[in-house]
Amino acid sequence: MNALVTGVSAAGGLVFGDGIEIIVHRLGERRPLDRPWWRCEVCEAPATGVGQVPVLRVVARRRGCPSCAAPFKQTYRPAVLAALGALVLGAFAVRFGADVVLAAYAVFGLSMLAISAVDLERWIIPNHIIYPTLALLIPLFVIASAVDDRWGALGRAAASGAAAFAGFYLLHVAVPKGMGFGDVRLSGVIGLATGWLGYGHAFVAFFAGFVLGSLVGLVVIVVTGGDRKSRIPFGPFLAAGAIFSVIWGNPVAHALFHRTV
Repeated sequence: MNALVTGVSAAGGLVFGDGIEIIVHRLGERRPLDRPWWRCEVCEAPATGVGQVPVLRVVARRRGCPSCAAPFKQTYRPAVLAALGALVLGAFAVRFGADVVLAAYAVFGLSMLAISAVDLERWIIPNHIIYPTLALLIPLFVIASAVDDRWGALGRAAASGAAAFAGFYLLHVAVPKGMGFGDVRLSGVIGLATGWLGYGHAFVAFFAGFVLGSLVGLVVIVVTGGDRKSRIPFGPFLAAGAIFSVIWGNPVAHALFHRTV
């Protein structure tokens, strides 16, 4: 059963990860999610043939638009998102098996990929991704809690989300140029999702995000010759820390606190 769940989850991650490109591109440019979803950015001609096939559409995108020959801005990103979606959802399936809470973490994982892609390209974390994510996560966690009587986990999720939002809000007030309000909203989502697994998982998520962001920031400074004022988007590192915590939070929390949390 677990092998089947893992295979289905990875396949779903491949398809939905590819589809995330629509959300990333449209919401990043503040355009509506109207159909046809896959179309030329210049002449609006809809995709045809292999351009409609998940993952394989990268072949068509390399050739440009068949109608006006305009190149696509992000030729390979749909395939990259598809591969990452398969890896993340497959790893989550290995972590949770057939547990009903896997549905919540599948939504969470795909949301983290979409947020990271938008933030890397445009330095924003759209509310149009944050709020729908919350609207899906909250009822899914309630259902998971009700099915196996894990109401304590739901309480920890709510407390962790509120604490993370409050902490990041204080950072935003103290250093508004160093911490955008999009990161504040994102912290609440991450606190909710990782806190459902335990307070230790929430700590590991943010700790890993800050460590990863600091290391990459140092590398950027060394490579580009910048200084400590050099800016990089923080959302992808928070998302990476959260995914890391969901998958490996137990052993890391045990190593840090000498107990599983």
